Amino acid sequence: MGFFSDSKDRLLAGFALPMLNSSWLKPYGQATDLKVNSTDKTLEITVQLRGESTPVRVEVQEYELTEDRGKTFVVIKQITISREWMTELARNFLIGKQLEVPAEVAGTLARAL
Repeated sequence: MGFFSDSKDRLLAGFALPMLNSSWLKPYGQATDLKVNSTDKTLEITVQLRGESTPVRVEVQEYELTEDRGKTFVVIKQITISREWMTELARNFLIGKQLEVPAEVAGTLARAL
């Protein structure tokens, strides 16, 4: 990865982390770290879940951004989580599903990724 890609990915992670915490993760806990590699289309997220004493590590090995009827979606194609049962749950319920990106950040994410 080059200097500009690294910088863009760090900036994007700083922007996306609060979005994750205020939307998708809000009922479950809080992401404490996010690493983005927009070139390889991968994400690494550390999440402190409510009721858990240790953080959970989520690795998205492949994702895709799509648009449909004016809305932006992220589609997870491959995922591994530090808890085996969560990996199975995610593979059964997240892989290939369109997860709507909140409208207030969709444009910025689409341009950056």
